[in-house]
Amino acid sequence: MKKITEADWDRLIQEVRSDDVLYAKRIFWNKSDEEIMDAFESGFAFIERCDELRFMPPELFNYYYHYFPEFVARDNYDSSDTPGVASCFIQLLEEKLEDHSFYYEELLVLANNTLDFILDNIDRFNTDPEIYGDFLPRIKALKHGIQHYPITRH
Repeated sequence: MKKITEADWDRLIQEVRSDDVLYAKRIFWNKSDEEIMDAFESGFAFIERCDELRFMPPELFNYYYHYFPEFVARDNYDSSDTPGVASCFIQLLEEKLEDHSFYYEELLVLANNTLDFILDNIDRFNTDPEIYGDFLPRIKALKHGIQHYPITRH
């Protein structure tokens, strides 16, 4: 995977002309892995990080996506946030699969492993189906989508 440079960020910010991407640069660019993980783990910040990933152009998304599955698997969030974490992750994955935003198979493997983590802990994640819906059919559909996803770039 190509390393993202500041020039890449600046070029993409100019191309998409989005304040969301400009803001994401402040969160992700030139930060250590721990700084980025801390940005996911502070309160409800995971919702904002999810939105930043959602609005990133695919080049940036593919570079920074791995932090979200890592955040989910670290399980370092309040138990009351567990359904919200799963909902954000599942919704982002649904959108990015539909948009064909994934360029690398290893990211799909990571997504699939994270879905397995959620399934293995479904009693903790699927506690508010009246708010978030039932995750089980969505996860099943996502796993099928991942299995049949066409990787067109490397």
